[in-house]
Amino acid sequence: MAIVKINFFSESLVRNVNIIGILPIDKRSIDGEELRSPDRPMKALYLLHGVHGCEYDWIVKTRVERWAMQRNLAVFLVAGENAFYNDAVPSHNLYAQFMGKDLIQFTRSMFRLSDKREDTFVAGLSMGGLGSIYTGLRNPETFGYIGSFSGAFVAEGYPKDNSGRDVIGMRSYFETVFGKEEDFKGSAADYYALAEKTSQNKELMPQIYMACGTEDGLITVNRNFSTYLKELGYDAISYTGWQVPIITDEIYGNANIIDINTEKILNE
Repeated sequence: MAIVKINFFSESLVRNVNIIGILPIDKRSIDGEELRSPDRPMKALYLLHGVHGCEYDWIVKTRVERWAMQRNLAVFLVAGENAFYNDAVPSHNLYAQFMGKDLIQFTRSMFRLSDKREDTFVAGLSMGGLGSIYTGLRNPETFGYIGSFSGAFVAEGYPKDNSGRDVIGMRSYFETVFGKEEDFKGSAADYYALAEKTSQNKELMPQIYMACGTEDGLITVNRNFSTYLKELGYDAISYTGWQVPIITDEIYGNANIIDINTEKILNE
């Protein structure tokens, strides 16, 4: 497994950005692994981290390297810098444009990746879960599949002021990320409006997988958005942890995933 750190200039963000690539191109025959054909383009997954995190989160907190190797999947870890992978026009932090244009063009030009939408995936956790919805629905010609894990569909309720102890509880932060509350409905940041707009082309509606824990504070907004997606005709699957099932240890509030039984997910 090759792991590479890449720094390149983004026209959308007008600065250099960092990404990490996990590439199953150096499998070991001495381990009995089937060597990958250099002529076969790789499928690609773009993984987005949550608020307060960075591109290293998926490496240090999950087994993404092993999963990528097992599935012959190129994985790219992208830094979102608390921006929800959304366009903040006043500051020219055009993350949505970066995700759908710069990032895809750069990685496809640098690595032998498939350009088929059915071979291109985007997924994320919390802030990254909403970011994957933004990215996939804005670029349905590129992404055939979207994964949202405990997606932070938080713009349904702006904080009243800036008294929150964290940025996620501050109104000014919401206005920077999603725009003014009175202007949100129907705007580019409105994920409900985005889902409705993308659903107008039935042939380019991505398949969507959503998961959220029953004790997660985001469970209600995830259920609401999942229901809306299904009403629009999306091929959308939504699970809570026990339905998959996801097996964790007993450390309450900071549990580690021991195993994920993927049989039910793959069958559906």
